Amino acid sequence: MSTADDQGQTDGPPGTPPGDEAPAEQPGYGPRQEDEVSLLDILLVLARNKTLIVRTVLVFTLLGVTYALLAEEEFTSEARVVREAQQESGGLPSGIPSGALSGLGISLGGASSGLTPAAYPDVLQSREVRLAVVRDTFRFPDAERPMKFVEYVNRPPGMLSQVLKYTLWLPWTLKGMLGQAISGSPPPAGTTDTGEPLIPSEEEDKAVQSISGKISAFVDEETGLMTISVTASGPQLASELAESFLDHFSTRVREIRTEKVRERLQFVEGRFEEAEQELEKAEERLAQFLERNQNPTTATLQFQQDRLRRQVSFKEQLYGELQSQLTQTRLDLQRRQPVVTVVEKPVPPMSRTSPQRTLIVFFSLLLGGFIGIGMSFVSSLLEARQNEPNEREKINEIREAFSPSEYWDKLKHQFEK
Repeated sequence: MSTADDQGQTDGPPGTPPGDEAPAEQPGYGPRQEDEVSLLDILLVLARNKTLIVRTVLVFTLLGVTYALLAEEEFTSEARVVREAQQESGGLPSGIPSGALSGLGISLGGASSGLTPAAYPDVLQSREVRLAVVRDTFRFPDAERPMKFVEYVNRPPGMLSQVLKYTLWLPWTLKGMLGQAISGSPPPAGTTDTGEPLIPSEEEDKAVQSISGKISAFVDEETGLMTISVTASGPQLASELAESFLDHFSTRVREIRTEKVRERLQFVEGRFEEAEQELEKAEERLAQFLERNQNPTTATLQFQQDRLRRQVSFKEQLYGELQSQLTQTRLDLQRRQPVVTVVEKPVPPMSRTSPQRTLIVFFSLLLGGFIGIGMSFVSSLLEARQNEPNEREKINEIREAFSPSEYWDKLKHQFEK
């Protein structure tokens, strides 16, 4: 006959204390399950989907090899320049006091342009410099004759280029079309000799945009050296482009650095010409007076003669001061001409910089492996979920949504309308 205590106890494994029996299935708990994924499970998934993984790796490797073989070889030529240390000075020549010309309405300021080596990369990549470079003539590896860069960029594309443009390079082609549609008309580039804005043609603007990706520069803050790197499809072309960039960059920096001096020179030249003409007129008036009055005896004639002589003396002093200032300004302009020193000239590189075929194939293989493994786990997960009715309906709906036949049917339906 069993007691109440015997009825409240459950049988457990032999040797288990009465209070330590395994709990029966209770609401909210359910039977015990192991949620951990073991290494054997992972290996089993990989073993079952080894064909998918191998195919994915082969496809990506084949794409990597194709790109590595068809990609255009590029070479990089470098040059190094440094700014010469120069003292900014815009004072008067020695022997002339600082206020000598102030009473004449002449104010000559300093010639500092505010251009520092930190701004050199921006000057190098400015539209003025790039526009000047694309108008230069170069010898291209795949061209029969030397031509301007703008002519080379806008020449009719070959059959292979057209095929690659709309196959392998399709994303970049669409990106370029989208960027051109957003940007609209090209902005002005540079100025003419009269100072008016210069708007390049569509061909020149296309060439300017094309050459922007071939040039780079950076400045070492400690040494002040700026390294110019130009990448092109051939070693000789890279060197010629770097030389052209270097020449036009030096010219542009020289223009910026001497802008104040040239403005001052233009002003002094104008005032010097005016002073010379005024001096000649004053001397003519004095000579005419002396011819008419060889022996002035009256006080009025003496006063007129003294006044004419003072005018001539004043004009002579102004003429001499402006002539001295004109000479000094010309010397200052000449002194400021070589503001950029070439430390290392560009030379044709011995080896290419891209494409790095080994790395491309290696990363393609690695990427194919990762994608293949990920697809194998997704496939195994979908197969496991298909046993549940609700999950099977969701999977079928997803497959139908992304099925090419579904899009084809919708497109066909639209045409039939």
